[in-house]
Amino acid sequence: MHVASLLDLFHDRPVGTSSPVVKDVDIPDLGRVHVVHAVDCLGAMCPRPQLLTLKVLGETGPGQVVEVMLDNPTAVEGFPALAQTLGCTHLATVRDADCWRVYLRKGL
Repeated sequence: MHVASLLDLFHDRPVGTSSPVVKDVDIPDLGRVHVVHAVDCLGAMCPRPQLLTLKVLGETGPGQVVEVMLDNPTAVEGFPALAQTLGCTHLATVRDADCWRVYLRKGL
């Protein structure tokens, strides 16, 4: 049994999912950005959000933007450094009422 499957037993929904999306998002001080993939890390603890994002970035083309949804403050803090390590651009971290949305652009 995978660790993810064990974690899912303790939550109402699977922890850490990703899905291709096509949407435009208005990011403060940046404008309209075209997002091609969303990673739902709500309820996930470190390092799971980082690992899921790494996997999704591997499936994403250069220059494309990924949205990562998080509710773990510790995970949120690590994303700018993670982006730099992966050769991505950390576009923004936006605080919503119940989560943070981190936007990363894959490097060329």
